[in-house]
Amino acid sequence: MKYTIALLFTALLMAQDHNHARMIHGVPGGVPDFCAHPTVTSAASGAWSDAATWSTKKVPGADDRVSIGAGHSVVYDMSSAVKIGCIDLHGQLSFATGSSTLLKTNNLMVEDDGYLEIGSVAKPIAANVTAEVVIADQKIDRTLDPAELGAGIESLGKISMHGAVKEPTFARLEAEPLAGQTSLTLEQPVASWKAGDRIVIPDTRQLRDNQRGENYQPQDEKLEIAAVNGKQITLTSPLKFDHKGARTGDDKLEFLPHIGNLTRNVVVRSENPAGTRGHMIFMSRSGIDLRYVEVREMGRTKLGVLDNTEFDDSGKLKKLGSNQIGRYAIHFHHDFGPKQTPANGYQFTLVGNAVDSAPKWGVTVHNSHYGLVQDNVVYNTHGAGIVTEDGTESYNVFDHNFAMRSGGSGDFAPRSGYSGAGNDPGGEGAGFWFRGPNNYIRNNVAANADTFGFGLAAGALGDVHIPAFKGADTSIDKETKLIDTTDAVVLEFTGNEAYGAIQTGVALGWNGSITNFRAWNPSRHGITATPTDKLTVENLTVRGDKSVLVNDFESPAGVWVGNYLSKSVAIHNANVQGMRIGVTSPFFRGDQKPEPGRGDGSMTIDGGYFRDYLGVVVGTAYRSSSVNDKPVKTAVVRNSVFEPLANVAVSTVNPPAAVSMNYRMAPGDSAPRDPIFVYGFNKKAGDDFKVYYSLEAPSTVAPCNENRAGLDGWVCK
Repeated sequence: MKYTIALLFTALLMAQDHNHARMIHGVPGGVPDFCAHPTVTSAASGAWSDAATWSTKKVPGADDRVSIGAGHSVVYDMSSAVKIGCIDLHGQLSFATGSSTLLKTNNLMVEDDGYLEIGSVAKPIAANVTAEVVIADQKIDRTLDPAELGAGIESLGKISMHGAVKEPTFARLEAEPLAGQTSLTLEQPVASWKAGDRIVIPDTRQLRDNQRGENYQPQDEKLEIAAVNGKQITLTSPLKFDHKGARTGDDKLEFLPHIGNLTRNVVVRSENPAGTRGHMIFMSRSGIDLRYVEVREMGRTKLGVLDNTEFDDSGKLKKLGSNQIGRYAIHFHHDFGPKQTPANGYQFTLVGNAVDSAPKWGVTVHNSHYGLVQDNVVYNTHGAGIVTEDGTESYNVFDHNFAMRSGGSGDFAPRSGYSGAGNDPGGEGAGFWFRGPNNYIRNNVAANADTFGFGLAAGALGDVHIPAFKGADTSIDKETKLIDTTDAVVLEFTGNEAYGAIQTGVALGWNGSITNFRAWNPSRHGITATPTDKLTVENLTVRGDKSVLVNDFESPAGVWVGNYLSKSVAIHNANVQGMRIGVTSPFFRGDQKPEPGRGDGSMTIDGGYFRDYLGVVVGTAYRSSSVNDKPVKTAVVRNSVFEPLANVAVSTVNPPAAVSMNYRMAPGDSAPRDPIFVYGFNKKAGDDFKVYYSLEAPSTVAPCNENRAGLDGWVCK
């Protein structure tokens, strides 16, 4: 057996010398000539079904290797399941837009002078027909393709795919969907949705401690539409589960879930998801415009430990891998886009598409920039749904996408080697996972992800090269500029929403602002923040399921800010209800010193409304750390309203409180701490006081005009 493997490996090494792989930036080993020695070439422009189009004077048949030459334009007008061995485009291949078509192939390569068109903005595939590309289930030739780059659609050139418009691609429900129902009512009409369309609805529960991780039993559902009448959808089968919405602290229904439509009339799919799955990768100067395309059961890289094929510095094969990085359902890989920016102003465009089931990431943007990712629905992925991979990605717009059901490997994925000894980036299970801060993230919805709705907390990157202009080739230093991500801010994070069977709505580890964010039914936190320096949260809404608060293990917080001491955080106009804690920030015991230049800050909570078991809990710094009798950092609560959360079991450790410095503090740590400064309590002008660490509270306090029952350790001013 060892002898056989050695012979195979030697054969691979020898064969690679004849592979003539083209060296492309970011592609170890280069891009093989997947369709070398074609059996059929184009002789002229014309229809695929016309024998006169081809060099053989016959229509390409089973396992033919087809090359369309530069200057030729071929219209694909076939609907048979004959498997074409491979297609290489130096010219143009366009699919007929008025009749149904089906192409099955092992591989479709768009060269840098090639163009694949399956509908366009000007002429999409007609709504009453379908266009389908099937990636055949055939074992990859590791002699030709040792890194398994093929078995899919690869592009160095131009691709346009445009199906019939599906608008909206996802929509919010107007009534609460419950088990047994056979109809759903949406907030808006969905005229382009049809009988036979597949829709998905998330698991909306706030999971208890014993329902998370390995104990999780999914309750999302994939359903089929039987009929559509305006805003009313009839299903072919009844709902199996309740998909309840969010409620206020006094039990009023407030927010409802979305449903996403996965069906499009342009389809790219794997023939056998259990066999050799296809993938799509767009590289170099590819000009990509995909709209209203269904990408079904694509992607080959699996979540977890990566095993990459390795090459030496000269490009010769060193080792065959078994779980190759970068073979995702949709993958923009070092795709700098055309030198001349397309008319819509974006270097690549991904609008209205659906990704249904992938073994790792659904949509991956890697060292690609100035793109538009909008109105897409991504369902049933692993690690994350929509991803920026290495942190260089810049100026991309992620707008109004729906990512639902993304599984992880427990709290973190296994060590893969992708980021050294650390946790596998993007493996936790997130709807959206952004490795760096330099993008625009707005109006997206994440639901039903193992860990994060939105993960923007991947750890330090230091200085990174980003493009200096649209179309820049970031492999060339003079076309880049450096940014220090330690101080960089997230360009925009506004109008996003996360809910249902998630642990945290958004985890943010950069500077910047979180604006108009909504999180409901998170099992841990609405926001987990560990900013490098400064963070502003504006107009936050968090709703929790108070029925979950049955014991001290269930302690979800609206906002959890790590490492109180060294950060400057402002939370304006937050509305948090039904959680164990509204806003909390720990101070870690020990000899902590503020980072140079970053300790003279404040944590300010103003204009908030809190209807939670505990409103604000901040573990402030030791008074012994004061500088010139001033705190190294101040905690301020200003003009905020606190109301009790009714019908919740009282903790055996901590009583309910509006402002507390006791929650989960170490009883042995009685060293004096700086107080929390409260101004305009319950928005009453002049009602100002300080709240001290409860273990140092005096046995008696001076009487005050107002009854502040529920304040822990308070002292009148």
